[in-house]
Amino acid sequence: MRKGKQWIIIFIIFFMLGVHFSSAVTTVQAAASEKTSIAATLFLLKNETEVSNAKIHWAPVTGATEYELYRSQDNESFHILQTLTTGTTTDDYDLSIGSSYRYQVKAYGGDSLLASAISPEYTPYTLPENLTTFDNTMKSTLSLPNELKVGDTYYRFNFVNKTSGGFGQIVQQTSTDDITYGNDKVVLSYTDHPDLADCKFEGINILYHAPTNKFVFWAHYENSTDYTLARVSVASATPGQSFTFHKSFRPEGNESRDISIFKDDDGLAYLISTANNNSDTILYQLTSDWLDVDNQVSVIYSSQHRELPKMIKKDDIYYLFSSQAAGWYPSIPMYSSSTRIDGEWSELRTIGNTSTFSAQSGSVMRVTPSTGNNVVMVAYRWMFGWAGTQNGTTEERLLPVWFSNGYAFYDYFDQVMYDVNNDVVIPVQNGKLLSQGKNATAQTAVGTKPASYANDGSYQTEWTAVSSSWPHWWMVDLGSIQQINNVQISWWMQKGSEGFYQYKIETSTDNVNWSVALDKTDNTSYGFTSDSFSSVARYVRINMINAKLHNNPNNWYTPRLWEVKVFGSEPTS
Repeated sequence: MRKGKQWIIIFIIFFMLGVHFSSAVTTVQAAASEKTSIAATLFLLKNETEVSNAKIHWAPVTGATEYELYRSQDNESFHILQTLTTGTTTDDYDLSIGSSYRYQVKAYGGDSLLASAISPEYTPYTLPENLTTFDNTMKSTLSLPNELKVGDTYYRFNFVNKTSGGFGQIVQQTSTDDITYGNDKVVLSYTDHPDLADCKFEGINILYHAPTNKFVFWAHYENSTDYTLARVSVASATPGQSFTFHKSFRPEGNESRDISIFKDDDGLAYLISTANNNSDTILYQLTSDWLDVDNQVSVIYSSQHRELPKMIKKDDIYYLFSSQAAGWYPSIPMYSSSTRIDGEWSELRTIGNTSTFSAQSGSVMRVTPSTGNNVVMVAYRWMFGWAGTQNGTTEERLLPVWFSNGYAFYDYFDQVMYDVNNDVVIPVQNGKLLSQGKNATAQTAVGTKPASYANDGSYQTEWTAVSSSWPHWWMVDLGSIQQINNVQISWWMQKGSEGFYQYKIETSTDNVNWSVALDKTDNTSYGFTSDSFSSVARYVRINMINAKLHNNPNNWYTPRLWEVKVFGSEPTS
């Protein structure tokens, strides 16, 4: 229990006043006016066979100076696990197969309880067979069932550009098993409508509207060379037939840039669109046939500069995820929630780390379409637009999402195992988290943002060096010699002057003799890195050699870090 002596004194006072102690506790709990929520995801330690570990997140509470985390097993009383000052996440390992667990967080401001929340229930289990692995450390593909199935036929549409640039045609392919596709057929060409002669499409959405037996196509529409038109476009087709391009237009006269289409449980569909140069995010209801905008429902965000809006409904709550408008570069992910699609929406809340783990917030979906309980974020890495990477590709990062009472959470794992047929999603972590809360130091004296902020369990607190000199090091003492498998670093970036860091990870057993465990002076990943290697050490040092800014040959950054996570295990003898 919190501050035991104080509680004993309080108990004696209440006893003398004839007040039952449990009633006093209830009164203190009821006095909490701030809101928070707590949830977890079960994960697998690499090379093990039991999904028996929980990664726990809770929403930060304004004014909180301390968080207490409790656990209940098999619906018994809650027992305290740990206390954190600024952190809002932790791991819980080696849970028992067959038992059920719930977590509780209490947020205090001094001695005052500000907020309290209890998580859903979690039951560890043995690793199933026949899982597919998505690898976040390399180019990987999420293989989901094709939802565009009519009768016994699956449909797939490929967009082909003209050699001179701009939209050329849509090529339809069909399949009977969702594996082998063929029967290529051009179903829309740039010659089919004047608006198609010199255009490009982004944010493409194709859905099947069963009442009219039509595929409906919506996309952000621009001319082939720039982004001055800011329109949406709509087309439709009977399955197997050619598309009719209906029009390109500005909904309700508003600019429209990044878009998505959300289909609700009642069959109504909505256009979510950014407007006013991505400053606002507007929600429109579509007509019953989904071929036009019926009315503007609301301006969800005003002057927030969000992009890539994606909505999902989970447990009767709507969640809207988006990225920060930052060109092609990794940016800050946020979300809002509402019990009604027409609002009122919550404030924008942070989720994940400050760079979407070197990506942008992207599509959010059930791994088993329509009916699945497990949700994933497919975050986009627009690497073709990153200066200095020499990488002309687009990659994705798969981030499992977990929810509770209008709050959403996700974190990074190198691998994610899944089974779309049985609605299974299992994050895989390369060892236990060894560094959180351990003693941290840095090259320069302690400032207002101390070294401990970089390993406190919060992606939203940062260590900042007192001196702006480079190179510059930050170090954590793990407390004892450990086997180190993986180091994840959330780097600081400045929007508009994004930079990637050239660095070395150095290790030592005695804080005297050091060796370079990994040389990453050739790093070209913005915002976040995950490095796997093998080293036995007690001390881990991040030696920041330089930062390369994409728009400036000079490095004006001050060395700083959002979060460093060291994963591993006790060394084998």
